[in-house]
Amino acid sequence: MSQLPRPPAPPSLPLMWKLLRARQHLSPLHLSLAREYGDVVWLRAPGVNTYLVSTPALIKHYLAENAVNNYVKHPGPVARTLVMGESISTMEGPGWLRHRRLLQPGFQRERMLAAVPKMVEVFQHELDTHWEPRVRGGEPLDVLPAMSSLVLSVLGPLVCSEEVPQDVRDAVYRYMRFAFEPDPLLHQLGVLPEAVVRYDSRRRHPLARESGRRINKYAWDMVRKRMGMSEQPDDMLGMIIDARDAAGERMKEVEVRDELVELIYGGQFGTSSGLSWMWHYLSLHPEVFQRMGDEVERVLGGRAPAVTDLRDLQYVTQVFDETLRLHPPAPGQGRIAIKEDTLGGYHVPVGTTVFGSTYAMHRHPDYWTEPEVFDPSRFAPEKVKERPRFLYLPFGAGQRVCIGSMLASLMATLSTVLLTQRYRLEAVPGKKVRPLTGGAHFPDNLWLKVLPARAGAPASRPSAVAG
Repeated sequence: MSQLPRPPAPPSLPLMWKLLRARQHLSPLHLSLAREYGDVVWLRAPGVNTYLVSTPALIKHYLAENAVNNYVKHPGPVARTLVMGESISTMEGPGWLRHRRLLQPGFQRERMLAAVPKMVEVFQHELDTHWEPRVRGGEPLDVLPAMSSLVLSVLGPLVCSEEVPQDVRDAVYRYMRFAFEPDPLLHQLGVLPEAVVRYDSRRRHPLARESGRRINKYAWDMVRKRMGMSEQPDDMLGMIIDARDAAGERMKEVEVRDELVELIYGGQFGTSSGLSWMWHYLSLHPEVFQRMGDEVERVLGGRAPAVTDLRDLQYVTQVFDETLRLHPPAPGQGRIAIKEDTLGGYHVPVGTTVFGSTYAMHRHPDYWTEPEVFDPSRFAPEKVKERPRFLYLPFGAGQRVCIGSMLASLMATLSTVLLTQRYRLEAVPGKKVRPLTGGAHFPDNLWLKVLPARAGAPASRPSAVAG
């Protein structure tokens, strides 16, 4: 048995009370615990045995350097739900590696960049048909579902060469809220009978099951149609269906279905949440919005963006990166020790959950000046080079870094440019945004008014790229 000590730990009963009080947004509690107890904190409470980690070197250790030998994402088989199955976000071991290799060609850099004109075309159509009426009507915008639908408008053509129907987009958002919202206090305490918990969940999310069924039907219908074709279109789904593993085998029908759901359902969340938070901050910081608009005008001069413009839209990228620093879509990176380990001089027994709090690390005062301040200049290229690796992890790290991180960044940049050319978003009086952190981190009750980019001027569609 190891003679190394365990990390410092807050008293169990006060910790449990703090966890329950902070149940809807745990990340600030993680930050305060890290500042009080250090970069490794042992969270001990009934049903809790976790090492909270908030420094880059230690996160690098368990996510990269010792990840394969000592840690797994989860300890056993994935439970299939109405919507989610076994995909690269939930699988472990050889099955995960096989799926990752089969999916990787669809996310190659050259392929993503070649899709930029299509993304711009689809975004423009979505703004023409769904956003322009809001401007004319003067109605406020519920931002998170609007951004979710906007991102899905592009994912559909890229993934399966078809527009995702609006009712499916609505179902994705409703089921996402059901899946990611923090559970009420009484649910977390475990004092209610299971039947009562299920009843209360149905009461709070009356359309969740119907939404899950709609997503499931959409996925199965699409996969069965496409796998019945003799030749696949040139899209992500076609590449998945045609891909062969080392043994020359294709994915089974259910495997293709699960990865399609991952792409459509899981693939939109990080970008839509990040965009929602970004426009919230832009509504609070008109000077940042002005600088971003000046860059867009200087680079594009009123036309639509092209691939060659991306390197010159640096500040737009910095604004999104800074947003993800303050509000990373994933609360952190959790792994379970399957062998004993040493972390920061402390003993890690088998079965311990090691959780790197992205939120706490993104606000660590040793690495960020005035960490609570929204400041996109932090992500100027020269400053990024100075920071250690594994400090900024909005898309994870190590071998399980998000396969779609480049696609997410492209969708964020292009949609932001096109929105900036047309609109400015202002806060709605009386509406206070509320951060929620359950299965993911996202804004609740975020409403903004959509107005023309210049006061008194009509919104306009950027002209096509010359040539």
